[in-house]
Amino acid sequence: MGLFKSSTKKLYVYLGDKLFRSRNLNFDVLSSFFVLQVITAVSIVSYTYINNSKTLVDFSNRLMEDVSASEITTISSNFTDVMRSTELGSYLVRDISKVDMKNKDLIQFMMGHLRQFKLVDSFYIGTESGYFIQLKQLAAGSTYRVGTTKLLPKKAIFALRVVDRTTPKASEVWYYLDESGNKLDEEVIPESQITLNAKNRPWYQKTLQSRANSWTDIFVSDATMASTIACSVPLLSDTGEITGVISSSIGLSNLSAELVLNSGISMVINQKGEVIAHPSEKNLSKIINGEPKLITVSDLKDKTVAEAFRVRTQQAEKERFIFTFNEIEYIALFKVIKNEGFAGWDYLMLTPIDDFIGSVKVTQRNTLIICLIILILSIIIIALIAKRISTPINNLSEQADRITNFDLEAVEGVRSGIKEIQKLQNSISRMRKSLISFAKFVPKNLVKKLVDKGVEVKIGGTKKLLTIFFSDIANFTTISETYPAEKLVLHLSEYFEEMTGILNKHNGTIDKYIGDAIMGFWGAPQHDSNHSLHGCVSALLCQRRLLDLNRKWVYEKKPQFLTRIGIHTGEVIVGNIGSSERMNYTIIGDSVNLAARLEGTNKVYGTNIIISDVTVRHLQEHAVVRPLDIVAVKGKNEGVPIYELVALKNSDPLALPSAEQIKFCDEFTKGFRFYLEQRWDEAINIFNPNSGLDF
Repeated sequence: MGLFKSSTKKLYVYLGDKLFRSRNLNFDVLSSFFVLQVITAVSIVSYTYINNSKTLVDFSNRLMEDVSASEITTISSNFTDVMRSTELGSYLVRDISKVDMKNKDLIQFMMGHLRQFKLVDSFYIGTESGYFIQLKQLAAGSTYRVGTTKLLPKKAIFALRVVDRTTPKASEVWYYLDESGNKLDEEVIPESQITLNAKNRPWYQKTLQSRANSWTDIFVSDATMASTIACSVPLLSDTGEITGVISSSIGLSNLSAELVLNSGISMVINQKGEVIAHPSEKNLSKIINGEPKLITVSDLKDKTVAEAFRVRTQQAEKERFIFTFNEIEYIALFKVIKNEGFAGWDYLMLTPIDDFIGSVKVTQRNTLIICLIILILSIIIIALIAKRISTPINNLSEQADRITNFDLEAVEGVRSGIKEIQKLQNSISRMRKSLISFAKFVPKNLVKKLVDKGVEVKIGGTKKLLTIFFSDIANFTTISETYPAEKLVLHLSEYFEEMTGILNKHNGTIDKYIGDAIMGFWGAPQHDSNHSLHGCVSALLCQRRLLDLNRKWVYEKKPQFLTRIGIHTGEVIVGNIGSSERMNYTIIGDSVNLAARLEGTNKVYGTNIIISDVTVRHLQEHAVVRPLDIVAVKGKNEGVPIYELVALKNSDPLALPSAEQIKFCDEFTKGFRFYLEQRWDEAINIFNPNSGLDF
């Protein structure tokens, strides 16, 4: 297992190293630009979003502070004004006898008080004698009378309630008044249904106990059965005795109507979590054990408020904080209402943070979209630019690869407006031309080998078995003396071109041109396992091509060439031979000398191609040869059998033998063997002119 992990790690390192060390230019340019663009876009968007969000959150905090302060000031101011107006009314009834529905000034004051303060539900006065008068402004659109199902009189705006307990027989009458205070109708309540005793109401009791202006705790109005708070002012006699209480009641639903916020929610709660005012909750009370109680934040349909109250409780009554509920972020602000009579009341503002920074998120999204569009357009533009750069470079790379493979044919040059690419193209063009010129002096295979290996040429050689080729034009000296030199050079060049082409085609290496002679070999620098066969095929094809050329030259009135060729297979020293300043890739050794002598021996035997016995052995079944002789060679103790190369089996179609050639060579070989074995009669029978052999 450890070995597997180690091998896997090495593989990853290798692939990663290879990937990063060999990259595509297009990929490099595009990826670099893409990374830079993404970093730029992310940096700009992130910086903009973070700073704008922080700015807007700070702004939202200040805004919520200002709004809450304004709302609290408004609530406090309204409550204070209600108290002052109520206190002002107390001066109208300092004389308790003026507490009467017939007191027009009192009724008009009460109507004006209700008109001025929309928070006030009712304005009422209760006396120690048991007299109670209450004025209530009917809600807009009301249809029924207070506490009954009877229809209201048309144009009824106010309901005046008078309860008289000054006599043993209590009475209660409801008067319905128009806008001006004129009576439209009245309704007498049966004595059995009279339940109100002002002296038992919270507003009366608290004022009686405190003997001062006061605000009640929240209670349920007997007229509306709604949660109410009241401010009360004692009515004092000249002796300082309390003769009654004058009061204004504020329905919490009226306070809720004042809580309007463009976004989020604003409300008033107490430290118990009871809801005092809520802009959308219609019923703020519930019955528990037969008694009306305020609903709590847990009773609200929107549980966000309950979560905000819970978080605030956990955070040690923190005034402002951000919390998340149902994957939505909210800003919560709890502001204490510091007003006499409202101890423990908090003004709560609750707003989704997106209401403030939503526009930033939209801007951020739009910015990202714009950045993405710009990124895509930029990538397209950069891709085109990268292509303009990489395409010429790829073309130049292909040219370099072709040069590496020694394909030196001219190609269309790369066109580019980039100076560096132009310089590179010029350099490659010059290199191609230089190699073309170089290849004319050095074997192409050697040049390709040197280019492939990328090594410096050094002096040195190795021993190797090669097939050596020598050719020479017969009577060339005579031809050169009788044919103009300028024309002879061109004529000889045409001859060399054809002969060299055949040798190169069959993996031959041209060593050098010696006057009119060609020296070549097979098996180096490229390895050739069939070097003997290729050398002999080349010799036969050279002779065949020369026949065609001579027919052409006769027509062109040019000298004909007769070429003699000698081939030997043997060990030679092959390599770079010369000095450090100038060297040749060539071969040296006895085998080279033998091949050269075989070429010259053609003159003695009247042949065109002579090969050594070593070459014949390497040709094996391919050889179609005629034995010529066993010749003495300088430096060797034994004679060397030599053969005339007639044709080759299983080779190039142009070098294949005819049936007559095969028969001739077989019979001649047999006669030659009889001759060597001194079987004279048998040899004479074969070589007799009448034997049928065509010499």
